[in-house]
Amino acid sequence: MRQTRAARWLPVMIRLTAVGYLLFFVPDLVFAITHRANALFDWGEGGPNDQAIAIMFSTVYVVWALFLFRSATAPLANRLFLDFNLTANSAHFVVMLAMAVTMHDQQRHLAGVVALGLISTVPLAAFWLPVRQKGR
Repeated sequence: MRQTRAARWLPVMIRLTAVGYLLFFVPDLVFAITHRANALFDWGEGGPNDQAIAIMFSTVYVVWALFLFRSATAPLANRLFLDFNLTANSAHFVVMLAMAVTMHDQQRHLAGVVALGLISTVPLAAFWLPVRQKGR
């Protein structure tokens, strides 16, 4: 059976998404654990809980990236995880976008939210959804 272009490139896109998560969240985790200031990552209002929030988010996404790497070896066999990845990140994108647009104190997140959605969620969806549909 001839593989579609989306099917051929899907494992690459999954791994690129995982690498993106690692490139973003590993430094964030290191900065948070070592109590270093980090202008790239702004998780809160500058309070004492920001470090804990950064550690929590970063740890979740580092583990998430490892599971993405593993799922790239057999995407259709890992359908539930890939669906979860796309749904969770899409929901996060929509909620954060709504917050950034409607809540004045959350507008500083707008650029990061748009970047996350456009760089990771949309490209992965463009390859995963056709493969998922055809794999039914």
